[in-house]
Amino acid sequence: MYETQGHIDLRNSDYLTWFRFLSSTEKWGKQEIDDYQLAQLKRVVTYAYQSVAGYRALYERAGVHPQNIRTLEDIREFPYVEKELIRDDVEKFSVSMPGRTYTTTGGSTGIPFGFYRDAQSFSKELASKAYQYYRIGWKEGDRQLVFRGLPIDTPDHTVFASEFNELRCSSYHLMPEQMEVYRQHALEYRPDWIRCYPSSGYIFAQWLLETGRFFPPIKGILCASENLYDFQKEVLRRAFPNARVFSHYGHYELAVLAGFCEFTDDYHVLPQYGYAELVDIQGQPVTKPGQIGEIVGTSFIMHATPFIRYRTHDFAVFKNWGCPACGRPYQIWERIEGRLQEFIITGSGRLISMTAINFHDDIFDHIKQFQFHQREQGQVTFRYVPKNTCNEVILQTIHQRLLSKLGADVVLALEKVDDIPLTNRGKHRFLIQELSLKSHDEGISVWALGEQRRKEVENE
Repeated sequence: MYETQGHIDLRNSDYLTWFRFLSSTEKWGKQEIDDYQLAQLKRVVTYAYQSVAGYRALYERAGVHPQNIRTLEDIREFPYVEKELIRDDVEKFSVSMPGRTYTTTGGSTGIPFGFYRDAQSFSKELASKAYQYYRIGWKEGDRQLVFRGLPIDTPDHTVFASEFNELRCSSYHLMPEQMEVYRQHALEYRPDWIRCYPSSGYIFAQWLLETGRFFPPIKGILCASENLYDFQKEVLRRAFPNARVFSHYGHYELAVLAGFCEFTDDYHVLPQYGYAELVDIQGQPVTKPGQIGEIVGTSFIMHATPFIRYRTHDFAVFKNWGCPACGRPYQIWERIEGRLQEFIITGSGRLISMTAINFHDDIFDHIKQFQFHQREQGQVTFRYVPKNTCNEVILQTIHQRLLSKLGADVVLALEKVDDIPLTNRGKHRFLIQELSLKSHDEGISVWALGEQRRKEVENE
């Protein structure tokens, strides 16, 4: 039933060439990385100036030229590119080339937009993620059970993709009776890995723990496309003991890629993929450990629609340069704070990341699912689907504990619901943010959040 003809990516020459290149750089030192990144910055900026009308006009207005780039720091002279700029005139910021395809993001930041990718860039994206997964023993052809945003309309909501050797399970149908169907399939399939949205994996892991049902041992869990929160990681580890929980950060625009290493849960920014900056509200580089910054990316692999000094509206906490555990001299991020739309804004203008809503106890054990919803500054609704064990005392405790995290300048309401709807891509979002937030909005103190969170963690 689960026969495969070999992993399709191993028949892709662009994939294999890029993977071999990445493997050849595994022992690069800091100087070799800097030299490579400087050469790539010169190349992509020159390419954009000569081939992309929108970039050429942007740079001419700013009074900058590709010849200005002599050091890595010189890229800071070049203007940022915002989502809106590309969204509103995508053809002007793109190159007409054979084989390009139009793609769109899911709009997680509240600014959905489309752009073009060429086939080679996507092959490099897949090989770059595989290169990270190899750190923990994954390889093409390993059996994978997949919970992602896939609309699967078969009677049992599963489909076997033989070209990838993965059994795909619909994340739109994570109900108890359906999760038992997935488990039964897993008992026969015997997956090596689970690949999932963190929220989908979390729901499945919670169900396994609550029911005490057996699941065959796996090597690890590959999380992507959403922020991985501590409470999710803890449940995944309990449900799948001895499995490595691995997470990576990336986006459809293919400008920045970062993932865990073999030994730590810090994000290692892949320097061959793109040039990643963390910048503060003044646009200055973030250099202090524990300081938060907005991720600004320059892609080395996108050519149909280049992304140069692209403001992602995503935030990360800087840790240091170089990982003592694995030895890679990469830029290291302590954690991803999330997309800008994953922040709650309090009455006084503070921003609270969803990573702050972490508890290391059983506070949510009597809740099936939950979601925060904000329509007005300083007011938040906690929507929850209760279990049979949930009662008023437990709800009062949840209310008090959440307020201790949110602070006195937040009015919190609890709302019982029958279900939590998914996004169009099958994700379980923990915050529906209807306020329009920008990192440079007056009164938003996102830039102080990193140190604030560090103090909170120390006190937990």
